[in-house]
Amino acid sequence: MTVFDDESEPIVLAPKPRRILALLAVNADRAISVNALVQELWGSNPPRTATATIQTYIGHVRRTLAEALKKSATEIAEEILITEGSSYVLSSSRVGLDIKEYEILAEAGSVAVQRGEFVQGSDLLHQAVALWRGPALVNVETGELLGARTVHLDESLLCTQEHRIYADLQRGAHHNLVPELKELTARHPLHENFHRHLMLALYRCGRRAEALAVMRRLRARLVEELGLEPSPFLVQMEQDILRGEPSLDGPRSRDADRCTNRRQPDRMAVRDVVRRMSWSTMQPTG
Repeated sequence: MTVFDDESEPIVLAPKPRRILALLAVNADRAISVNALVQELWGSNPPRTATATIQTYIGHVRRTLAEALKKSATEIAEEILITEGSSYVLSSSRVGLDIKEYEILAEAGSVAVQRGEFVQGSDLLHQAVALWRGPALVNVETGELLGARTVHLDESLLCTQEHRIYADLQRGAHHNLVPELKELTARHPLHENFHRHLMLALYRCGRRAEALAVMRRLRARLVEELGLEPSPFLVQMEQDILRGEPSLDGPRSRDADRCTNRRQPDRMAVRDVVRRMSWSTMQPTG
């Protein structure tokens, strides 16, 4: 997480106020109770002064944001870090949150892929993935709630990558995918879909022997570590590669190139939507 002021300079927060802001940022526009904040910071052993300490930390965050955004603490409390009963809400209507931009892009890209609009879907999903600079909240100490949210975000990234790779394969970009898929299968050695995509990309690149070797290595690992055989869809992929099944052939590259020329308007349109959502430059990043 990095927080910027209205001049794109980073803001420094102490560890516990920083963790509170992180929890509010990844749950923007949703009320987070004081009890939840206490649980995040101290687990099942909070101090007797926990509630008062949370209020002190919230005040610290508000003052820091007020100074950074050249607003009063009252304005921050009314417009950005809002009190709702015994809960707090970070409003995305007045700040720029790249987690919100990621969610918009990922959702729009997935919908485009489901409609068969693979060029647009690929472009949107590429933009979503590009917002990531490492594992979610890697530079923030996490408690139980932030830890769970981090797992959710990391899983969301994997799903977005899967959808984007599928879209890229459908538009004939298999040559560019091989290095990335080799890295992803190394990082996720039991992730069958990444192995399936790598096999297909290699096959379409004319590297059938390497594609079959991917399956052999995965089968050996699954049997050794889990006592399982590969899923039926992978076995079917292996058989199709052995037969040279015509349905595995990808689209012609010139069709993909012609479609690529239409990417820029789609990207700008989505960026405009995101810009309209948030006008400030304070950006907790995921």
